[in-house]
Amino acid sequence: MKKFDIIIIAVIAAVAAVLYASGIFSPKDEGTTAVVYIDKEEYARLPLDEDNSITVETDEGYNVIEVKDGYADCTDADCRDGLCVDQKKISRKDETIICLPHKVIIEIE
Repeated sequence: MKKFDIIIIAVIAAVAAVLYASGIFSPKDEGTTAVVYIDKEEYARLPLDEDNSITVETDEGYNVIEVKDGYADCTDADCRDGLCVDQKKISRKDETIICLPHKVIIEIE
């Protein structure tokens, strides 16, 4: 490799690192509502400023969705993988929690 090749690689790596970091660290606006969808149909709207809990029942099973302290979370589900329960609490616009087996999506607006 020549010196010019190393400089080009270093510049590309630096640009990639900046783009990656800006996507991760860019602050999103706080959301106000958790919207629950079942199979792309709106099921419920839960304000994030009111503590609340609902159980969403589908033909495939159930999900317990809890809003507490300004965050929405899937706290219980009977799906086989349980990935929706393992996802972090959400509170910022466009963040989602998805349960693929039950076709349930929780999205912050």
